[in-house]
Amino acid sequence: MVLPMTNAQSAMPCLLLCPHAVSKRWHSRPLVQKIARWATSLAMLVLVGLGQAHAGQNLVISWMVSSGADRSAWMADVISQFTDANPDIELTQMFKNQEEYKAGFQNMLETEHVDIAFWFAGERLRHVVQHKWVRPIDDAGVLSALHSQFTESTVAAIQVNQQLYAMPYSYYGWGLFYRKSLFSRLGLTPPSTWAEFIDVGKQLQAAKITPTAVGAGDGWPAAAWFDYLDLRLNGIDFHRKLLAGEIRFTDPKVRQVFVQWRQLLVQHFFLPDTTPQAWDSPLPYLYHNQVGMVLMGGFGASKFPPELADDIGFTPFPTMSPAMPLYEDAPLDIVVLPTRGKNRGAANRFLQFLARSNVLNTYNTSLKKFSPLKSFALSDGNHSLELQNLRNAKAIAFFFDRDAKPNLVQPALTAFKNFMQPPFDIDQAIESIDAAANTPTR
Repeated sequence: MVLPMTNAQSAMPCLLLCPHAVSKRWHSRPLVQKIARWATSLAMLVLVGLGQAHAGQNLVISWMVSSGADRSAWMADVISQFTDANPDIELTQMFKNQEEYKAGFQNMLETEHVDIAFWFAGERLRHVVQHKWVRPIDDAGVLSALHSQFTESTVAAIQVNQQLYAMPYSYYGWGLFYRKSLFSRLGLTPPSTWAEFIDVGKQLQAAKITPTAVGAGDGWPAAAWFDYLDLRLNGIDFHRKLLAGEIRFTDPKVRQVFVQWRQLLVQHFFLPDTTPQAWDSPLPYLYHNQVGMVLMGGFGASKFPPELADDIGFTPFPTMSPAMPLYEDAPLDIVVLPTRGKNRGAANRFLQFLARSNVLNTYNTSLKKFSPLKSFALSDGNHSLELQNLRNAKAIAFFFDRDAKPNLVQPALTAFKNFMQPPFDIDQAIESIDAAANTPTR
C-alpha cells in the first residue's frame, strides 16, 4: 500500500532542491540552513514511516475445503501457527467447497492474483504446468527442504520436465473398510484375493447383509471401483496410457473391467439405496451392520464415531491375478504457486514453514491422512495398515479424476455413475467415455 502524501510532504523536495523558492526575507544563511536541516529531518521521518508501512507482506491463499474437520484442522494446525511465527505477513484466505473449487480453478489461475493454491498431483498438475498457469519452485531454501525433508515418492510426483512445481502436503490410501466384530461373529476373514472377496460377499448375503455400497452421486467414488479393477486386471502402465488417451476405451481389456464390475452389480453386491447419494452415505449402513465392506479413502476415518473407530478394520483391495504386482490408489494433495501471484517472498516463506516445521505431521494426523514428511510417525490401527499397504505397492496411481485428461474426467464419472444403475449397460458406458476421450481439449 502506498500512503498518500500531504501537502507539507509534497513540498519537501522543493524545499530541499529549490532554495530559490524560499522567500527573500528568509534568505539569510543561518535561517536557510535551519530550514534545510528541519526539512531534511522531517523528510527522513516520513521515509522511515513509509518504509515501515512497506515492511509487512501480504499472502493470498486459495483453499479447497472437503469438510468441516478439514477446515478446522487447516486453521488450527497450520494457519494459526504460521501467523504466530510470521506476524509481519498479512494473510488473506479464500475457501471454496470441493466441487466449486475444482470447477473454478482454471479461471482463478487466469484471472486472480493468488500466491498459494491447493491442487492435485498427477495429470491435473501436468495440465496447469503445460499452460504455464503455475510457476516452478525456484527458492533454494524450499528446494533444499523438498529434497531433504520429504519422501522420494511424493517429490517424484511433483516433478514435471525436470523441475519441481509444487509442495506435497497430504496423501492417503484406498482400501476396504469393515466392522471387525461383524466379521468375527460371522467367522469371516478379510478377503485378500478376488475369489475370497466373492465368497465373503455371498456369506454376507446369506446373513442378509449387503456385501458393499458406494455413494456415487458425484461420480468420483464409483471411479475407485474402475481404478482398482483396471489396476488389478491390466496393471498401472495400461491404466496410465488409457487415462492419457493413448489407449481407446473400446479396447477389450477395458471391456473386461466392466464385465467384472457388472457381475457384482447383477449379483446385488451393491446396496442400491446409496448409489445416487454422497460419498459418505454408505457409512451409517456400515456402522449398523447392514453393509459388510466399503471401498473408500482413508479420509473417511475422520467420520467414524469414536465409539466405533477401534472396531473398523482395513484391508487392501483384493488381488485378481497372482502375476500382477500390487498397484494402489493414493491421491496426493499439493500446494502450487500460481503464475499471477504477486507476493513471491511471502509465498516462499510459507513453503519453508510447511517444510521445516511439524505442522504437516500434526495436520495429517488430525485428519487420519499421511504427511509427506520423512519425520511422519506411524500411528496405530488402520492408519499404519494403510501406509504399510502403500509402502508395499509396486507403484502408485493418483485416482481417476486426477490421472485422466481434463476432457475425459466428467464424462467418465457420469458414465460410471450411470453404469451402476440398471440395466448396467456396458456398451453405453464405453461408448460415452471413448467419445469424450477423443474430444480435443485446449
